[in-house]
Amino acid sequence: MPPPSNDTTNDVPLDVRLDHASVMTTDLEAATDFYVELLGLTLRTVEDDPVRKGRRRAMLGDGSDHAVLELIEMPEMEHPSVPGRGAIHHIGFHLSDRDWHSLRSRLDAADYAYREVKGRLFVRDTDGLVLEIEKE
Repeated sequence: MPPPSNDTTNDVPLDVRLDHASVMTTDLEAATDFYVELLGLTLRTVEDDPVRKGRRRAMLGDGSDHAVLELIEMPEMEHPSVPGRGAIHHIGFHLSDRDWHSLRSRLDAADYAYREVKGRLFVRDTDGLVLEIEKE
């Protein structure tokens, strides 16, 4: 992976806003109950995952009902020898349409690998953490 470029287009800050963190769980109902009943988050929706076919997810909100946590059902992780259960799967960010396209151009110019899926950019940070960047 190449280092950040000295290109002046990188000098223009993007209006990046944290959208949510995503946690993998083997038991969607139990995890949802924990975060809603014990932690006090609000249940916004339980639905088919729009990105991962055959999965369900729960979106949980904070006190202002902003989506802050996505729980992704991953029953295959139930065996204790499978790493990652309960781990952060990805962090989601929102960008304006203009800034989203600008970010995609920056990634292209830096020859930085990413995937585009259903209007979302998926890119790994330098430690391998997946970032999901959605446009508004």
